[in-house]
Amino acid sequence: MRYNVPLYFERKNIKSSDIFYLTRQNPHTIITLSSGESITTTIPIKELMLYLPEEDFLNISKGVVLRKNQIVHISDEGLYTMTDGAVFQGRKRNLSQHKQIRKALGLNAQNFSEVSEDSSLQLFDNCSFLNDMPLAFCIIELVFDEDGHGVDFVFRYCNNEMTVVEGVPVSEMLNRSFYEVFENGDKKWLVTYADVALNGNKHILHDYSPEIDKTLTIYCFQPAPGYCACVLIPS
Repeated sequence: MRYNVPLYFERKNIKSSDIFYLTRQNPHTIITLSSGESITTTIPIKELMLYLPEEDFLNISKGVVLRKNQIVHISDEGLYTMTDGAVFQGRKRNLSQHKQIRKALGLNAQNFSEVSEDSSLQLFDNCSFLNDMPLAFCIIELVFDEDGHGVDFVFRYCNNEMTVVEGVPVSEMLNRSFYEVFENGDKKWLVTYADVALNGNKHILHDYSPEIDKTLTIYCFQPAPGYCACVLIPS
């Protein structure tokens, strides 16, 4: 049976650039989008793959296809971690293949960064003139555990205005996990921060932040690979 995938994508308003990953849960295929929305279809993955850019997607096992630029870590055991924190097991028959893929995707560095420790320290030192800037500004680093699980962000720099906006002293934010500081933090922005840190894309977020009960406009950019800098403006 042949499926009209282009027509299906059009009806469901699906763009290939919005697809994060495809997973097979017989008899259905789950299409997960960058928005976090999941769409269930009976169209097999192999049929969907015929209409997706081959250079953008990676089939890591039977029933799992991932967008390459949203993979943040590949462990030696073939565990693939995505920017939204989802983890998938790759094929177990040839584990060396996963190491090769990791190298090809440039994921060898544990912190996803080509910046040396000295350069990182210099980056934060250079931010000192922003300490008293009247706009809240911070730099967060993309991190994960040894197995590639638990994608999270750690505050590496916060200016004084961050205390006013976030309601938390700078000393209680620095070098701590975002979700350690804000236990009820909304993880929907994690994907955007990861895209900035990994791919260097710029984003403007405007949404309600439940952890501080404020609506924020956040301007995000990459000051160095593996990091996301944010200017926060409450409205």
